[in-house]
Amino acid sequence: MRKHKERAAWYFGLFLVFMLICTIVSRGIYASQMPKVTAGTIETKTLVHEIEAKGTIVTKEEVPVVTEAGVLVEKVCVVEGQKVEPGDLLFQVEMEDLKRLLQQADAQIQTEEAKLAELNASGNTAVNRASQDLKDATDTASGDVSRAEEAYQAAVRDRDSFPSEEEYKKKAYKKDLEYQKLWKTSQKKVATKEDKNAFSSYKKSLDAALSESYAQEKAALEAAAAEKEAALSAANTSRSETIKQAQRALEDAKSGDGTSGAKKEQQSQIALLKENRERLSNLQQAEGKILCEISGYVSRISVLAGERTTDASALVLSDANGEKLFQAVLPQEEKAYLTPGDKISISFPNGGRQLSGISIEAVGELEDGSCQITAKISDPQVTIGQTAEMELNKEIGRYECSIPLSALYQDNSSDYVYLIEEKNTILGVEMTARKQKVKVIDRDASYAALEMDAFTEEDKMIVETDKEIKDGARVRPVED
Repeated sequence: MRKHKERAAWYFGLFLVFMLICTIVSRGIYASQMPKVTAGTIETKTLVHEIEAKGTIVTKEEVPVVTEAGVLVEKVCVVEGQKVEPGDLLFQVEMEDLKRLLQQADAQIQTEEAKLAELNASGNTAVNRASQDLKDATDTASGDVSRAEEAYQAAVRDRDSFPSEEEYKKKAYKKDLEYQKLWKTSQKKVATKEDKNAFSSYKKSLDAALSESYAQEKAALEAAAAEKEAALSAANTSRSETIKQAQRALEDAKSGDGTSGAKKEQQSQIALLKENRERLSNLQQAEGKILCEISGYVSRISVLAGERTTDASALVLSDANGEKLFQAVLPQEEKAYLTPGDKISISFPNGGRQLSGISIEAVGELEDGSCQITAKISDPQVTIGQTAEMELNKEIGRYECSIPLSALYQDNSSDYVYLIEEKNTILGVEMTARKQKVKVIDRDASYAALEMDAFTEEDKMIVETDKEIKDGARVRPVED
C-alpha cells in the first residue's frame, strides 16, 4: 500500500512537471507570435528640411551673336556648352546664296531709288500747280472785294443823299393831290372855318404818316449801308484767308511737304537697304564665316544647318570673364523653404571641389510654377557650364512634441500612432497596442511634430515593430 502511494505521488509530480513544461513552451510559442516592438516617448526636436537639387554654373553676362537676317546657314561649328576663344569659327553661311542675296539687294535699291526720283519729279509739278492756284485765288478774291466795295459805296451814297424830314415832307405835300386841294381851298378869301379845319386835320394826319414813312426809309438805308459794309469786311477776310492758304500750299510744294512723308519714308527705306547690303558685303568679304569675338562658352544655339537666320540672335555666348552664378530648378513646394540669404553647400561630381557657405541671391518662379534659385560663385576655379549639386538644411522650427516618422501611420488621409497600454488577462498583465489619432503640424525627413494635446510625456508609443500591428493587438516590448 505504501508503495502504491509513493508511486502515485511520483506520477503526480511527474505530471506537474510535464504541465509546467507545457505551460512554459506554450507561453513561449504565444509570446513568439506577438509583434516585437520598441517603445518610445515624445521628444523636443528641431526639425530640419533637407533640400537637394542639381544645377549649372552660368554667367550674368551673355553676348548675342547676330548676323544679317535671311542668310542660309551652311554649317554650325559649335555645340552648346563648348568653350570658345576669339577667332573660333561659330558657323558658316552658304556663299552662293549670299551672292544671290547681294544681287537681289542691288536690284531692290535701284527700284526704290527710281521711286524716289518719281516723287521728286512730282514735287516740281506740284510747285507749278500751286503757283497757278495762288494767282487764280488772288484774282478771284480781289474781284469779290472790288464788287463788295462798289456795293458798299453805293449804299453809303444812298444813305447820305437822303433828305431831311422837312424836305421829305415838302416833296410829299407837292405830290399829294388831296393836300393840294384842301390847301388851296383854305387859302381862298371866301374860305370858311370848316375849310380851314379840314385842311388842318388832313395835314396833321398826313404829317404823322410821313414821319413814320421817313423813319422807316432812313432806317432801311442805314441797314443797307451796314450790310454792305459787313459784306466788304467778309470779302476782305476771305481774300486774306484764301491767299494765305494758297501761299501755304505753294510753300509746301516748294519745300516738298506735299510729298515729304512719302519721300522721307522712301529715303529711309533706301538707307536701310544700303545698310543691309553693306552687312551682306562685309559677310562676303569674310568668306561667310561668323567668328567668335570673346572668350566664353556657347550658352544657346538658335540656328541649324540648312535654315536661314532671323532678326534674333543666332547664338548666345557666356562671357568667361563675367560674374559666375549657380542656378538650380526645384519643385514648387520647395519655394516656401527658400529665402535670399540662405547658405547652401555646392559639390561637383567625380570627386570635384565642394563649396560651402554660398549665399542664395534670388528665389524666383518659372512659368511652369517651379522654383529657381540663383547664388553667386566667386571661386575662380569654377567654370561656366559645370554641373553641381546643392544641399541646404533649413531649420523649420523647434517642437516639444516630436516623434520619429517610424511611429507615424496613415489611414484614409488621417495620421495616427500606436500607444502601448497594460491590460489584465487570465494570463496576467499583457501589453496591447491602442490606435491614437494625431494631428501633424510639420515634419522633416526623420521626425514629425504633433499638436501638444495629442498625448503626454508619460505615454509610450510604438516606434519600431517587426510585424504588422492592429488596434488592440498584444505586443511584446523589447529593449532598444
